[in-house]
Amino acid sequence: MEKVKSLRDIVNKSHVFLDLRGSSKDEVISEMLINAENAGLRINITNIIQGINKKEEIITSGLGYGIAFPHVATKEVSEISLIFGISKNGIDYKSIDDKPVHFFCMILSPEERKNEYVAYLSLLSKTLRMSMYPVVLSESKTEEEFKEKMINILESM
Repeated sequence: MEKVKSLRDIVNKSHVFLDLRGSSKDEVISEMLINAENAGLRINITNIIQGINKKEEIITSGLGYGIAFPHVATKEVSEISLIFGISKNGIDYKSIDDKPVHFFCMILSPEERKNEYVAYLSLLSKTLRMSMYPVVLSESKTEEEFKEKMINILESM
């Protein structure tokens, strides 16, 4: 329950982009980071992309079910940050099930909080892989509505 409580605080501070326009994995990751930076997240986009790409070379963060979790532990952030994105058209993400990805949950973590970030990644991936939740979240009209739904989903787990 404590994880859900602190994750609720992180969700409240998260960035949500409901209409991603990118048509490739690289474009969507860049778009999410650029939008988050424009919304106030202080990051070095190039370094974060390099870190995410290094992980993607080892194994895809496209876990199937139309969901991807690009993530990295980096010195570029001072606290765990979530960036959510929805692609209505979906993109080829080289997911494990080879299906297009429509829902993105990016996790950026300080290097010294790796254990906490891995626990959040696990909780979010378990929760969001339930097919109904990404659909419900994708129907959100505003960032605030998305966050409210996400918090309700996490608290119901």
